[in-house]
Amino acid sequence: MLNDYLQYQELEHGLAGNTISAYRRDIKEFIKLAGLRSNFNIPTRTVNQYLTHLNQLNRRPASIARKISSLKGFFGYLVEKNIAAANPFEHLRSPRLSRYHPEYLSVSEIEEILRQPDLKTKAGIRDLAILELLYGTGMRISELINLRLAAVYDEVGFIKIIGKGNKERLVPYGSHARTAVARYIEEIREDKKRHAQSDVLFLSNRNRKFSRVAVWKIIKKYAARAEISKPVTPHTFRHSFATHMIEGGADLRTVQELLGHTSITTTQIYTRIDKEYLLTVHRDYHPRERKTECKRD
Repeated sequence: MLNDYLQYQELEHGLAGNTISAYRRDIKEFIKLAGLRSNFNIPTRTVNQYLTHLNQLNRRPASIARKISSLKGFFGYLVEKNIAAANPFEHLRSPRLSRYHPEYLSVSEIEEILRQPDLKTKAGIRDLAILELLYGTGMRISELINLRLAAVYDEVGFIKIIGKGNKERLVPYGSHARTAVARYIEEIREDKKRHAQSDVLFLSNRNRKFSRVAVWKIIKKYAARAEISKPVTPHTFRHSFATHMIEGGADLRTVQELLGHTSITTTQIYTRIDKEYLLTVHRDYHPRERKTECKRD
């Protein structure tokens, strides 16, 4: 039943593989904890016990909200198929989510990381291309490891990214990323063509597609070399890209398009900009403040 439900979600709603995997984990976790076998008509106390269990594990509100959503959808499916009489999660409210600004790096911290790969080695050339592309486009890690060689349109400076729900978007990737990617393709990727088992852009030393963990390790290595004390993950580059774009004056709609967000509400998490930056912008651009600075000079 679980496999049928997940296949339905994948085919009918075009959900990405990572989302399907998260749904599977959430639902299997509940089934195991609740001891369900064939009877899916569960009492309210079972749901309450499950929520208490999640709170005792100090799960974040966002994580609990996703689990409730996963189970609400699954039991709704069981009701439609006449396998369950009622959906015990139907009227359950998700925890209130507080708005937050994701962790990101400063421009100087990003640049310090980008200085770390050894360009005298093949791995260094490849790794710099990966880092430059993550920061130059803000793409997700899953989008990066699935990039095809044919998706690079160097002559026009765009890369075709396949995002969530198999939605395509064309994203410019800037001169620094273009130079790094072009060098990687010319000096390394072309030589791997006859050995590669895939047409993906970035290949490991074994000529295979990178895993998410492998790219995560690459980033952690260079962040450590750059002596960055903050936690740094592939998504940190995405957050840094979005934050720096907005701080630089890009409008939300443009950043939404570049990130591949379905809703602009998701993009708005990047609008809580550093207070010092806001003070600087207000001082530099408000007409009365500019006049005051001129008088002082």
